[in-house]
Amino acid sequence: MLPEHDNRRTYRPNSQEIQRTARAIVQVLAEHSFHCCLFGSTAAAMYGAENRNPRHERQDVDVIVLVPPASPAAAEITVEEIKFLISTNSSSDFYLTPSQDPIATHTILHYVLTPFHPHPEDPQHHACKVDLLLPGTIGIPKHIPTDVIHYEDYFPDIPLLPFGALILLKVRAWNERHVDTKLRKSVMEKKIKTDEEDLRELLDLAVNHYMVRLRKIEMWTGWEWVDQHRDIVRKFAKKFPGTRRDWEEIGIVLKSEWSMAPSESSSRASRVRR
Repeated sequence: MLPEHDNRRTYRPNSQEIQRTARAIVQVLAEHSFHCCLFGSTAAAMYGAENRNPRHERQDVDVIVLVPPASPAAAEITVEEIKFLISTNSSSDFYLTPSQDPIATHTILHYVLTPFHPHPEDPQHHACKVDLLLPGTIGIPKHIPTDVIHYEDYFPDIPLLPFGALILLKVRAWNERHVDTKLRKSVMEKKIKTDEEDLRELLDLAVNHYMVRLRKIEMWTGWEWVDQHRDIVRKFAKKFPGTRRDWEEIGIVLKSEWSMAPSESSSRASRVRR
């Protein structure tokens, strides 16, 4: 049972606390022989995006746990089992709580930010929520090789999902907000607006700083994974025509194949056959 005034629901971790949480989850996963990478808004911030201010917007740490393909036992593990391993690790400051959804079966993983006040019932207790996911869920590529993981100079100990994959997952999330019936309309509209601001900033970074080319992402995701985002990107570019050139710059073809010149269309077809 959560305390009547649960600080976890209202407290917004600052950027240093979010970074501390990220390092802690990376370390405890490594202790159990799991590689991982961050994605979502925390990864975007570490890449240099400034749109998200943790003081105004509550921020969780989103982590993809990479299951070793050569390990049959690890391949069968579930997210809930990984959470349990983390929360029972004697050297970790993580704990689990039930979901607030009464019919949900998953648990919520938290990292203690106040070691002198570790108990959730303590009014001075603060924690940061950590979301763990596995490859192949919510549109994440089914296989993420460890050798493509990115490290920023300012955060050399925090693994990040490659930028190209990050921005495609972001535009997918933006699209799914439009059909999310669980959120109130006002909340949904606010989240959609935030996603749109995030995406425009990420696109600018992709083109002008990281020189993202999605053909490099295709080498490990397969072209099908990249291509399935094309209609979503077209929808975004229709709403924000000023982003069209940036999307095409990083490698998303927005023209319909029916409107392409014969040479363009045949080139695209040969690529698909490969």
